[in-house]
Amino acid sequence: MTSQELLHQQDLERIKKLRIFDDDFLRLIFDNNPEATALLLNVVFDRDDMIVTKVIGQREIKGIEGHSVKLDIMATDSEGNAYDIEVQRQDKGDLPLRARYNSSMMDTVLLPEGEDYKKLIPTYVIFFTEKDTIGDGRPKHHYVMQDLETGHILGDEKHIIFINGDNKDETTPLGKLVHDFHCTTADEMYYKPLAKSMRHFKESEGGITQMCKLMEDMRNEYGKEVARDSEIKSAIKTARRYGIAEHLILSDIMKQYNLTEKEANGYMLKMSA
Repeated sequence: MTSQELLHQQDLERIKKLRIFDDDFLRLIFDNNPEATALLLNVVFDRDDMIVTKVIGQREIKGIEGHSVKLDIMATDSEGNAYDIEVQRQDKGDLPLRARYNSSMMDTVLLPEGEDYKKLIPTYVIFFTEKDTIGDGRPKHHYVMQDLETGHILGDEKHIIFINGDNKDETTPLGKLVHDFHCTTADEMYYKPLAKSMRHFKESEGGITQMCKLMEDMRNEYGKEVARDSEIKSAIKTARRYGIAEHLILSDIMKQYNLTEKEANGYMLKMSA
């Protein structure tokens, strides 16, 4: 078996194990799939009348000076609301901060330049967490800005929602949805729109080809990132060897590699450790 054939076989095995809780697979399942996205939102909000008008997988929003963000799924509905749908498998302790940042970055692209703040639309950041991140066993937590003194809701129309992936109650619509997020085959799933997408990407020739192409692209992208990372570190090491001032090295790598000051400083610190 050639190395290329071996990689292909490994890709097929990885595809079999993928679940919606894997963010790259989540993007494929919901990207340009308003039916599946509407199903998800109707279940999360306990409704049956929500209509999704647009849905995009992996929407990148670039920060003007700071950190950029890639939203797993960004969608809008017929009522003019915007949604960011994310999955998080590992609890890194930063979930509320990630949700806050995603929410703020959504506003930067949802309000056109020169428009009044009243034109800001309601936003919902929804995180499906594989574990019970909040830790109280409840299936869903819905947060809004609130006055701690009076309980008055601020009304800024910003919502952050966490869905507990440890919810095992399959007698409820939300529990069934969480169950489907854990499934590796379409036959296990409750919801037909999700099963239909799962079956396409795991059982059809076209879907499997698309999945293999995605994995190849991910390998290539990872290889480029590793090479770029090594190149930046080598540039810093060489510049220091020639006695170039630290602030000049910092400025040079920011310009040459299109880094923010924070990112460039991170490399400088790594190379000083």
